[in-house]
Amino acid sequence: LVERQAMFHNIEIRSDLAPELPPATADPAQVQQVFMNLIINAVEAMAGAGRLSLTTRFISEEHTVEAAITDTGHGIAPEDLDRIFDPFFTTKGIGHGTGLGLSISYGIVKEHRGTITVESEVGRGSTFTVRFPTAAGPAKIAAAEEAA
Repeated sequence: LVERQAMFHNIEIRSDLAPELPPATADPAQVQQVFMNLIINAVEAMAGAGRLSLTTRFISEEHTVEAAITDTGHGIAPEDLDRIFDPFFTTKGIGHGTGLGLSISYGIVKEHRGTITVESEVGRGSTFTVRFPTAAGPAKIAAAEEAA
């Protein structure tokens, strides 16, 4: 949806998407909002050039699907990591964001019984990892794995 926009022209996009993920228990429109926010934040952190990596996988022992968004941007200062999901917290300059995007994304993920975490290193980039429980649940997944 976003890669043809001007802000993506000098961004290399790499994807490693698992071919067959079990369905997650989540509202597609809300999940799309979460990923759009994370991707746009990643591109803005790269200031016009860098690499955006998108990875998905199934974690069978946790019965979750995972999506990771990694950028080669400026990273997040250690003192800011504990606050990035707080409403109205932003490190962007005036007029460049409200500080609500990550807070709303966090709320959506939690509402769907998922998790969102971040790992970041200043000057090297960040990885946001989102996990959602699968729709099938542990019993149905185990039965499907045995049938295969």
